[in-house]
Amino acid sequence: MVEQTTDANGVILNARIEEVHVYREMDGGDSHFTLALTQDGRQYTLPPYSVDNIDRFRIGKIDPRFVALDEDGKATDTRVQAVLKEAISQEIRQGRCGVLLNRTGWAKLPNGRCVYNTGTQVIGDTGGLEVKLSDTLPQLELTDQCIEMEDKWLLRSYLRKLSREPDILILLVAHMVRSLLASMFERLGFPLRYILYLVGIQGSGKTTAANDFGLPLTDVTQNTPAPATRALSSKSAVRDFAAEYRDMTALLDDVCTSSSAETRRISTNIAAYTLRFAADRIPETISRPGGGQRKVRCTVGLVITGEFPMSKPSDLTRCVIVEVDHQLRGKEADDRAVSCAVATRFLKHIAAHYDLVSAEISSALSDFHADAVEEGGPRQQQHLGEISCAFQLLLEYARSIGAIDDVEIAEWGLQLQNALGRSLSANIRLTAKFERENVSNIAKIIVDAMKNETILLAKNKEKFAQKPDKYAGFEGHKHTVAYIRLASLQKLLTAVSGKVWTNSAVGKQLRENGLVEVGKDGHTAKSKFPKLGRFVPLNKIELEKQAKIRK
Repeated sequence: MVEQTTDANGVILNARIEEVHVYREMDGGDSHFTLALTQDGRQYTLPPYSVDNIDRFRIGKIDPRFVALDEDGKATDTRVQAVLKEAISQEIRQGRCGVLLNRTGWAKLPNGRCVYNTGTQVIGDTGGLEVKLSDTLPQLELTDQCIEMEDKWLLRSYLRKLSREPDILILLVAHMVRSLLASMFERLGFPLRYILYLVGIQGSGKTTAANDFGLPLTDVTQNTPAPATRALSSKSAVRDFAAEYRDMTALLDDVCTSSSAETRRISTNIAAYTLRFAADRIPETISRPGGGQRKVRCTVGLVITGEFPMSKPSDLTRCVIVEVDHQLRGKEADDRAVSCAVATRFLKHIAAHYDLVSAEISSALSDFHADAVEEGGPRQQQHLGEISCAFQLLLEYARSIGAIDDVEIAEWGLQLQNALGRSLSANIRLTAKFERENVSNIAKIIVDAMKNETILLAKNKEKFAQKPDKYAGFEGHKHTVAYIRLASLQKLLTAVSGKVWTNSAVGKQLRENGLVEVGKDGHTAKSKFPKLGRFVPLNKIELEKQAKIRK
């Protein structure tokens, strides 16, 4: 039997149109339709097509197996379009429109139900509403290979695994939960503005841990943990990767490695860009392939691995540091399977209690104000507060199904605080180490030295001249200039950095930061006073200004 579609004037298509379904994009987007056909006993479904563009619909261009011709061999594309228009209108009139999801992560359906979209599957109850997934979505899925295990025993097994390396695995899992719920947090005023950074030696097992406990999704085309990639080679590659996924964790592996000096320099620069694109969440404008422009921003919760910290203290404030300073212990064959199963069931739980969980997050983070976070401690505290909240949600889920009791929750809460404290200490220590070694904020170093009188200044040149051994310099020109002995600056920077500073090195650092006058020869202007030594005139206003900005 040869299936055909006809209209009032005869044959229009060499296949029979079985069903036309209409789907509306979420958030007031375009409407699309899908077409189910039968040809030679086989069924086919065409990908979603824009309703607004139906006058340009040419079925043969979409799939050459289908030919829009009448019995005389004349094209019937417009007649096919007319049939489809009527079918679409009927679907709309009868209220049978479904929903088209064109991005991963959480979606609140028109009927009020909340579901999670992996790209290939919908997790949660749609309430009978037909949901279609865009064919442009990444092909990812959540698997549950532990069907035979009750939720209670699955969670107990999972928590036992975390107890092998609690300082590392708790933070990795907490970040995973935080990332899976990213849009929920953002809707409440807490966008994800940090990166989880696993830093440690090669061979420590940090990448394996990230795959097993931080990446619950699987690429169905490769059967590998996803989304994940090796360190990317360009800013555009980072941007495209980080903007493709939403409400997921993604792994950038080996971002900072200690190979050649040039490779390390490039790697560090890419890592710094990654941090800013991911943590600052500022959209970037890029060109569309067919013309025009669009804005993209990071929508994923990034995990990066590397062997050394970033290039600036401000980079570190955008990170939650997880130090892996030893070979991770106790890996088991089912680590990833159990982790994926837990993530799947946890998301089902969230989907069923979405509004309640949202209220719990809002209450837990009520003391933080996302729009007023400063650099340094407050920013770090908010990052860790959000991570703590995420892990507590997992613990509450475990308690709700009888996997743990109140005593065990308290014990896990203590483990969580220990892990958070270790991370914060690592961040503070690495920041201080960097500043000592690199003198990244010379203005702050000098201002702090003047405030604690390590650099003691006389009120004027005359007072300095009376006791030159007591002072490192003096103030001049209405106290807007500080004349500081070059030898004193050399001594200060040498003490802070732990390395010897030369005259030229001091001058270069001051010039690059715009803190000192530069002569016609391009060198630092150094004022000479008879019998008093060599002095550098520093702009006190600029010193104070730069000292307040931690870069």
